[in-house]
Amino acid sequence: MALRPQATITEGSLTVEIYGGYGEIGGNCVVVKDRGRKVVFDNGIRFQVLKRYYRGRIRPLGVAELRSVGAIPPREVFEGADAVYISHLHLDHVGLLGALPPGTKVYVPSLEVLEALESWYKASPAWLAELPHRLGVELEELKPYQEDGLGVTPIPVSHSAYPSFALAYRGHDRTLFYSGDLRLQGPLGPRLDTLENVARVAGAGGFDVALLEGTNVGDVETPIDPEGFKGMLGRLLAEGRLAVVSIDPLDFEMFSALWNLALVSGRSIVIASHQLLDVLPYWLRELEGAPRVEVAVVEGLEKPPPLGVDLVSLRDILGSPESFILVQEPVGFLEAVRRLRLWDVALPQGTVVILTTPEPHESWLGAEEEALASWMHRLGATVYRVRISGHIHPHQLPKLAAALKPRRVIPVHTRHPKLLQALIRRAL
Repeated sequence: MALRPQATITEGSLTVEIYGGYGEIGGNCVVVKDRGRKVVFDNGIRFQVLKRYYRGRIRPLGVAELRSVGAIPPREVFEGADAVYISHLHLDHVGLLGALPPGTKVYVPSLEVLEALESWYKASPAWLAELPHRLGVELEELKPYQEDGLGVTPIPVSHSAYPSFALAYRGHDRTLFYSGDLRLQGPLGPRLDTLENVARVAGAGGFDVALLEGTNVGDVETPIDPEGFKGMLGRLLAEGRLAVVSIDPLDFEMFSALWNLALVSGRSIVIASHQLLDVLPYWLRELEGAPRVEVAVVEGLEKPPPLGVDLVSLRDILGSPESFILVQEPVGFLEAVRRLRLWDVALPQGTVVILTTPEPHESWLGAEEEALASWMHRLGATVYRVRISGHIHPHQLPKLAAALKPRRVIPVHTRHPKLLQALIRRAL
């Protein structure tokens, strides 16, 4: 039996069907039908559904079951679609590309980053092995600001996955804006000017319909702002402690922020994670022209570093903690330190571990973080859990609305749609 959309909105020639992300955070999947045209925005996994049906040893039997419980979009969404557009590569938006029907055309933010992401999951023994695309699915990279033959224009926006895009659609008699996930500023301010980029495409006429994300609307946990993050990390680095910072391997804007902090503190950045090493060449190209920072790779990753990047041993880092910022996927770092502990090698006194958590609502790693913190305390490190949100703050929504000038707003990616509507109405 086919699953019905969570919501259907009609505006002029447009019919918008929402199959994920309506009244919930994550799992976005939006179908736009416009006379003979059909495009799909995002293909997300609905993690709140996964948590409801699958825990511990109860695991999905496969794609068909995931579809049947509504954890991924129904196959009918993609039948007859002209193209699928992925706004960014978080799992609650990119979803299981291997579940797409043969012949589907998919536009992605970066082919290079997608290749790395697929390599992390292709050997998975579980359902996540369906994330990599299959033969017969045609991939193409989104081109910023270029309207394609289907009327879709990708707009670069700031988010905790890089690159990320909002998507503008120009139809037969209506225009539509789909935010994907976005924020106005990154960890150290606006490396990407989301407002300026959106206004460039919106123009004076704005949009008829805007699907706006509101992850932080109604949230009781307030994320740290760029000034707070800069001040806190700057003080810790000035004290000469070993700083270990965990970042998501898609979060280039966080890496860029650490680059700037390393420059100010005179430290080198050391990459100590397989996944971060996979995306490092892409990140270094994005930082070409920036003031130079020494970057090294920790020994023992069993993969050669990019050309021009040196190796450094973990023992050397522990012996000179004031010289480095160790950037790591946190569990991998813990395993390395536990092995050193067996050899009676201890962390330097005063070591700080900073867990950056941009997307708590879309993550299933809460229990893992608790165990990680317990181990770090046992090993003598001080743990800071810092949330630098990848999403727009509620008080910034009026600014975004002023740039979009929407005639109608549809809240997505939020548990508080009425509150988001109220915030937008005040600005229009």
